[in-house]
Amino acid sequence: MTVPANSWIARVASVALDRFDDTMAFLGLAGGKWQAREYLPLNPKRSDHAAGSFSINAETGAWGDFATGERGRDLVSLAAYLLDEKNGEAARSLADHFAIAVPARKAGPPASERGAGKGKASPAPKKSPSGPDSRPATSASENSAGEAIMPVPDDAPPPPKAHPKLRAPARQWEYRDAAGRLLFLVCRFDLADGGKEIRPLSLRRLPSGKVEWRWLGAAPPRPLYGLDRLAARPADPAMICEGEKAADAAAALFPDHVAVTSPNGAKAADKADWLPLAGRRCVLFPDADEAGDGYAVEVCTRLHQVGAAEVLRLDTSIFLALPDGTARERLPEGWDAADAVVDGFMPELVAARVAEIGDAFKPMADDQHQAATNKSDGDAEGAPATARPHFDVDGRGVWFVGTDKEGNQTRPQWICTPLEILARVRDPSNRGWGKLVEFADPDGVAHREIIADELLSGDGAELERKLRGWGLQIAPKRRNSLLEYLITSRPKQRARVTGRTGWHEGESGMVFVLPERSFGDAGEVWLFDDAGQPTSSFKQRGTIEEWRREVATRCVGNSRLVFAVSLAFASPLLHVAEMESGGFHMISNSSNGKTTVMRVAASVCGGHDYMQRWRATDNGLEALAMQHCDAPLLLDELAQLDPRAAGEVAYMLANGAGKARAQRAGGMRDTARWRLLFLSAGEIGLAQHMAEAGKQTKAGQEIRIAEIQADAGVGLGVFEEIHGEANGADFARVLDRALRQYYGTAFPAFLDALVRQQGEIADTLREARKVFARRYLTEDASGQARRVADRFALVGAAGELATRMGITGWQGGAAILAAGACFAAWLSQRGGEGNQEERAMLAQVRGFLERHGEGRFTDWGRPVAKDDHAPRVQNRAGWRRRVEGESTLPDEATTEYLIYPTVFKEEVCKGFNASAVAKLLAARGYLKTEPSGGKLAPKFKPPGESHQRMYHVLPSIFEAE
Repeated sequence: MTVPANSWIARVASVALDRFDDTMAFLGLAGGKWQAREYLPLNPKRSDHAAGSFSINAETGAWGDFATGERGRDLVSLAAYLLDEKNGEAARSLADHFAIAVPARKAGPPASERGAGKGKASPAPKKSPSGPDSRPATSASENSAGEAIMPVPDDAPPPPKAHPKLRAPARQWEYRDAAGRLLFLVCRFDLADGGKEIRPLSLRRLPSGKVEWRWLGAAPPRPLYGLDRLAARPADPAMICEGEKAADAAAALFPDHVAVTSPNGAKAADKADWLPLAGRRCVLFPDADEAGDGYAVEVCTRLHQVGAAEVLRLDTSIFLALPDGTARERLPEGWDAADAVVDGFMPELVAARVAEIGDAFKPMADDQHQAATNKSDGDAEGAPATARPHFDVDGRGVWFVGTDKEGNQTRPQWICTPLEILARVRDPSNRGWGKLVEFADPDGVAHREIIADELLSGDGAELERKLRGWGLQIAPKRRNSLLEYLITSRPKQRARVTGRTGWHEGESGMVFVLPERSFGDAGEVWLFDDAGQPTSSFKQRGTIEEWRREVATRCVGNSRLVFAVSLAFASPLLHVAEMESGGFHMISNSSNGKTTVMRVAASVCGGHDYMQRWRATDNGLEALAMQHCDAPLLLDELAQLDPRAAGEVAYMLANGAGKARAQRAGGMRDTARWRLLFLSAGEIGLAQHMAEAGKQTKAGQEIRIAEIQADAGVGLGVFEEIHGEANGADFARVLDRALRQYYGTAFPAFLDALVRQQGEIADTLREARKVFARRYLTEDASGQARRVADRFALVGAAGELATRMGITGWQGGAAILAAGACFAAWLSQRGGEGNQEERAMLAQVRGFLERHGEGRFTDWGRPVAKDDHAPRVQNRAGWRRRVEGESTLPDEATTEYLIYPTVFKEEVCKGFNASAVAKLLAARGYLKTEPSGGKLAPKFKPPGESHQRMYHVLPSIFEAE
């Protein structure tokens, strides 16, 4: 059936209008402005610098350029104007883009096209109704097939079992997406003459709104066959064949590969979506004929464009000798993987043949596939290749060199200042693909930036804003060319990117990543991507020798300074020692030098700005932690942190993980994770700061953050040795001058040595922790104290390692002694090496009785029921009674307390497990239990009341330490 041309052109115009944004992108008009229903792009046909004069109505398709007088009534006429084509030619260009069937031509041109000329309007289409289910209004002809619905909904009608003319298919293949959902079918029909016919079958929504299956395929870009298998095996290489049958056969012959193909045969490779193969090793297994070679060339080009990790071609000579030993000189014309299965090849034999020749997978290099492409474009064998559009880069910038209709090169167009694309990059999980680029800003300052591939989608406006903000100069109206340059570039270099400093596992070992460089041989380049964060605080000034002489030497004899420097070296050792994160907090008044201690620690990695402030949101501190993973994090002024959040935030830092957060589009973001030691300073401790908001610390929080008095106790504040200066203030000023001139060189020097000695150092650290515990703890020390001692030991051992590496210039043992002095200060601040949580429980019970012993406990000897003058107790918590001679306290008359169970659980033990508190009191002899049965709360009969259970707390509770 032949469709009248005017009706068909109207249909194309209607489809183009319904897919307005796609049409604008196809015609090179993306990135325009909206003014109500009018779309205002720049007109590429003339020198147009401001949007407004060129207008397109998004509801009718009518357009006009008020500067030139050109106008039309639909998007087909717009395409004709922009593409320099007649209406019929423009309609066919749009139809090809939208996969609309082209009607059979009549003997002569249709009347509607004769004399139409360029830019003349075709019949105006009717705008389809708005809404998510709307589709273009078309005629009821068989070509009015609507659009494919992908994926196929669960409630869709079943596909037909047979074709109306070709009958039942001999074979059927299901195209599925990465989630395994059906997209469409491809059916093979065996014909009576021995031939075959392949027909796609897709679910479609017709212009009328009806949903039914039609023997039509998907519009470009078409999905690959095997997306579900790719998703299930993200690390395996892909094998690309020509046709679904060949792909299934290749999957059996090469089980270590994921076999895929593109739909619609060898001539439609350019219409497929190859992006799912970005970052993969890809092997081409084409048919043994000219069409197969052409398919391989086209697929290779597409794979390089999307950023495949490697593109190889299978050497099919491994199939020349048949399994039974029969030799053949060449493979039969059109032979493919399915024929290999018919020949009797099994995966074991194929693997043996591959191993035998060693290089069965040969690289298909850029110059090889480009040469093949150029040859295929020649008029005949040996004919000169037609010039192809391409980009050139020289000292003046990036240039686009196009071609005219005869294939001759056109005048180069300047795109931007020199922009070199250095490498393809991806994150450690092979996501987050992008490109590393290098350019200079107008001041000549070199920039190395990472362009995320996701910025290359859409109209590129966000990418242009970023590049201009970094200083790249871009020609007006060249955004699309710039996008094409970035998308089609194929740098051979690969690199890993990470937004987290510290240790990462590379292909051949561990690597330590800092913003400006990485340490260790991981088999590939590793880069730090700050993702728009402020400039790195890892900076250097001066030499390592100057830092050692002017800074490290002045730390000698000062336990707090030596400890702070050693802590900076200790953070990278957490991974080596397999220890958890944690922190230290120095407490002192504002005038005794605790900030100087922090600046000394900062000088190991950078200048004064390496030190941060507590005042930040949860998100801000998470970002800081990621930027200081396996490095010291220095936080001054605890008082700036909201006391309501202090405990939770401090615990989060020490715990090494951020909060779980949802993505805007649903699902959960990856939780931020880090590993670090942090040093904090403030005029108050964590417990006191939290108490300002009515919060109470838990033992876990206090153990993860060890508090140390900054005052060294010799009358010089944090100092003990001022190296010949008159007083502590003068020494601090001398030290501060040195810190401003020499910094940031010690940490890289430490890492350089560390990456070469990881194996030996792990044993050294384990032994150092054992020795430290024997020296500074008794056998009765609690597990909590031992955990903190391990952290102090790690700091001391780190300082000793840095000394052995020649970095500090200190005497051996100085760092361990400093760590021991600070650990002793922590034990003193804490109150000993016992269990902190048990101490807190006892202190809370004792504190409750001290506060409420008189006001909320009725005197057992003067009950109100018998003594009218006895004071009435409000909100009674229990009873108190005097006990003679049962205490070592000077006053023989002491008091015991009988506490109601509800009060004991909800008030006395608030924040703790009441049963655990009662058991602790009983074990320490502070709680009298029931003689028979061992009940923690015996029964009593208070004066004037019935029998009831109460907790019997003895006077000895006030002797507890």
